[in-house]
Amino acid sequence: MLRNSGQRNAAPIATFPHAATIATVSDTGSERIAVVTVAYGSAAVLPALARDLAAQSPPAEAWLVVDNSPESAPLHGDLLTHNAAGLRIRTIEGAEGEGFAAGCNRALDVLAAEHWDGWVWLLNPDTGLPVGDELACLRARLRHLPQSAVVGTAVADGAGGYESSGGWFSGGLAFRGRRLDPRAAMQHEPAAPLALDWLSGCSLALKPAAHPGAVRFDERFPLYYEDMDLCLRLARQGAPVLWLPQPVIVHRKGTGSVAPGPRRLQLSTLSYLRFLRRYSPGWVVALRSLRLLLLSLLRLPLRPRRSLAVLQAMAIVLQEPA
Repeated sequence: MLRNSGQRNAAPIATFPHAATIATVSDTGSERIAVVTVAYGSAAVLPALARDLAAQSPPAEAWLVVDNSPESAPLHGDLLTHNAAGLRIRTIEGAEGEGFAAGCNRALDVLAAEHWDGWVWLLNPDTGLPVGDELACLRARLRHLPQSAVVGTAVADGAGGYESSGGWFSGGLAFRGRRLDPRAAMQHEPAAPLALDWLSGCSLALKPAAHPGAVRFDERFPLYYEDMDLCLRLARQGAPVLWLPQPVIVHRKGTGSVAPGPRRLQLSTLSYLRFLRRYSPGWVVALRSLRLLLLSLLRLPLRPRRSLAVLQAMAIVLQEPA
């Protein structure tokens, strides 16, 4: 019961400890899951996730880790294998700082090339699966959901609360103002999936082979909004967008990724403005852009680097075709 409301060339891959392709591994009688994690300077938190994934029974068919910091902070294979004995791990070399969307797409390209027909579970590098049965729980839930569903899970904040890992979209000024209240949803119908408009990419599962065409993130959203955009696009094709109260993953909020403040602000502003232009009416784009411009100009004397980063992002978007 539901509650309402083009392929690129894959980067070189290091595969360990086995050389067999992912598609040769089967989990008879259950939904097959490959976990994908995009890392950028995430060496401090990845070992904990590796240990959590290795403790799952049965484990994931594979864990693909995309290294988006191969120049500044490259990942070394033993960092993960030392903490995840028995887990099939594959590292994919990305481009320095190319973003979550591009990193996910690299992994999806690799899986498509190997004719992977199972589910893909996107997990942030600073997430955790502390109980040990999260994968088994997710498999059991996916078995009863439409194969074309886009599925998010509950995300605990590690301090006794829950993150708002989804919500409903509005075309007005408060376009993402209706956010999920996980605790209220769990109390109302603790076992039923909840239909939303968008889900957080922190913990997001989908089955690419169940959708027409290639399921990929739009890389024009370099930081944030890429998960919302994917959900909205797939929903237009008829895919259910569902949030599950179980399993619950933990967002440890460590250094999941690192980037200089002004750089992050510029990338997030690019995503924000591009998302508005794609999904919001013109008057909303105009008002929100004007507000952003005025705030940046007012803060320019006090925070010149951050303000300039925003203004540069606005200039880039203004030069793009509508």
